[in-house]
Amino acid sequence: MASSGGSRFGRDLIVAIVFLVVGTGLGLLFGQTEVGEQARQSATRSVGGAIARGTNMDLRTQVIAENPQIIRSLQRGGGFGGEMSQQIAQNMFSHDDISVAEARERVRIEELAPRSWLIVLPIVNAVMFETDEGLVLVDTGMGPAGPAILDVIRTVSDKPIHTIIYTHGHVDHAYGAWALTEAGPDGGLPEIVAHEALPERFDRYIRLKGSISRYMSQPEHQMPAKPEDLVYPTRTFADRLELEIGGETFVLQHREGETDDQLYVWVPGRRALASADYYQGFLPNAGNGKRYQRNVEEWAFALREMAALEPAVLLPAHGAGMTNANEITAALSIHAEALQYIVDQTIEGLNKGLRKDQIAAQLEWPDRYKNHPLLNIQYVTPQDISKMVMKRHTGWWDDIPSHWSPVPREHEAAAIVELAGGIDAIVNKALDLRSSDVKLASHLVDWAWDAGRDDPLVQQAVIDVYLARIQHEDSNVQEILAYLDIMTEARQAQLDRTGRD
Repeated sequence: MASSGGSRFGRDLIVAIVFLVVGTGLGLLFGQTEVGEQARQSATRSVGGAIARGTNMDLRTQVIAENPQIIRSLQRGGGFGGEMSQQIAQNMFSHDDISVAEARERVRIEELAPRSWLIVLPIVNAVMFETDEGLVLVDTGMGPAGPAILDVIRTVSDKPIHTIIYTHGHVDHAYGAWALTEAGPDGGLPEIVAHEALPERFDRYIRLKGSISRYMSQPEHQMPAKPEDLVYPTRTFADRLELEIGGETFVLQHREGETDDQLYVWVPGRRALASADYYQGFLPNAGNGKRYQRNVEEWAFALREMAALEPAVLLPAHGAGMTNANEITAALSIHAEALQYIVDQTIEGLNKGLRKDQIAAQLEWPDRYKNHPLLNIQYVTPQDISKMVMKRHTGWWDDIPSHWSPVPREHEAAAIVELAGGIDAIVNKALDLRSSDVKLASHLVDWAWDAGRDDPLVQQAVIDVYLARIQHEDSNVQEILAYLDIMTEARQAQLDRTGRD
């Protein structure tokens, strides 16, 4: 009976979440029309009912379900250039049946040029080239994507997988290989090629699995725990590698960008470019405060280098492919120009001796970039990218003298709260500022949180202020996820308190 009840509840919850997503989508589609609003309200009631019946679902998911406005805000950012899947986004390292089924349901394959395909998955793409000697696969998607990629490959070609190329070691590019290492030519396994820095990245994911799972908002138990949990490359190189496969040349060119192990693949005989994460179709994710160092300047150099090749086919890792040579060159060039502009403005500020927060705050974003359809701000802002440039060229200090050797944050927060006249005063001020200056409100509620996490007034204020911050039009996806994390912490504190009571 217990098993049957749990299964029934699980189905109810899945249905509720589906209604939530669909309802929110209808709300977006129809705007504030009666149809869209009714769909959203119905979805909210469905999830609320599922929660009321009791659940052990991930608390972060519960916070989203309790505050469906969060989904609306996240959907402003799209699906990182492609379709979004909440299931896969929250289980990127997993091989679980539900996530694999989701990937299989949503995968599709597009032939952009003869024997050259873009494999489109939620969030990310892979690339496949068919040669006379076998298939060359560029990237393997997230953990759940491997079986889906193999399925869709077999709808267009029965040739063996000859070579797999990792453009870099991020989870959405190199973690589906577990399902793709089937027998290749003459019964051998595919060769897996990557830059020489990639194995170190894999090792770091294992060593720092707790930290990385937190910063990526992924379940820690799904993280790789030992080398056998990953498919390491069988061949690495330092700078440039030319592979001859099926009578064709595949050029692998390493350039630091989103990672220190990133590369792009150029197939000169086809004038086809697998551009990895250098080109993303929107302002690229080059300034992520929760990620390892990104090299914005070399990223811009790589884009200029790729544009100079004059590719006729662009197969990006995120977003739609392109087959117009002039449009491809223009797209790569505007991205290079925009990134270089941020680099130059940031270095100028450093040389002037400006404080780091001043450099980012004073960065001007010209209209030619602001209004460009390929530089839409979705995941990070120009200011975020500027901070990443500063991080590369300077140390951890933020130029505020007391921050060199600060007191513990809780001590500082207690003093601020006392000066404000107590927790109630600072919380009330934060709530008053939600509509007029939500950024300042966030600073105030942070002080309250660090001074009094057990206070029920503070716990609810954190949720209310950061929900408002999430809904603010200037908030991008990466910061929204950080705000969702603190809301989840506050919600956990509420549950712990009521449990004690």
